[in-house]
Amino acid sequence: MSTQSIEYIISITSQDRIGIVYEISSALAELAGNIADSRQSVMCGYYTMILRASFPEAVTRKMIEAKLAEVDQKSSTPLNILVNSIDGPLTSSDNLENRYVLTASGADQIGFVARVAGFCVKHQINILDLSTTLSHGEFVMMLEVDLSRCTSINGVRTALVDFGRENHLRVVLQHHDIFKAVNEISLPIRPKREQ
Repeated sequence: MSTQSIEYIISITSQDRIGIVYEISSALAELAGNIADSRQSVMCGYYTMILRASFPEAVTRKMIEAKLAEVDQKSSTPLNILVNSIDGPLTSSDNLENRYVLTASGADQIGFVARVAGFCVKHQINILDLSTTLSHGEFVMMLEVDLSRCTSINGVRTALVDFGRENHLRVVLQHHDIFKAVNEISLPIRPKREQ
């Protein structure tokens, strides 16, 4: 019996409701699918999930799609499901040496995200994670980025100052470790009670 497995990236989008994670994960488990990584989010009442799962070689993409189609048929909200096989070796995002957090904020305007993303392309900055928020006309964009392809991080910092000035944005670039240390909530450790 072969112990080889094949990995897939699966994405799901739907109106948010209770039970989506249970239904999807149960269906994958019925096919001996092992979920390795997953991310999910709810925005404006819509749920989205992306996950990486491995399956025995005998389980095909068509079988996964058919099993998830069964979940969709029973669902009270339509599920948009996409299954992609992973071709080639997986890249690790565990290396934090060149991982930074870039924040950009300013007045809400059309093209805000495109301008910041364009800056990243111009300077060979790979966006690993992205979150945006709009509140009272103020738009905030937070990006987790990989600067490993940049020739000079100081050059990127200088270019960011110019970019922010030209686009009337406040931009900050911090190493991931510094960002985490500054923004992490530490709970106090209580001394053990004597009994």
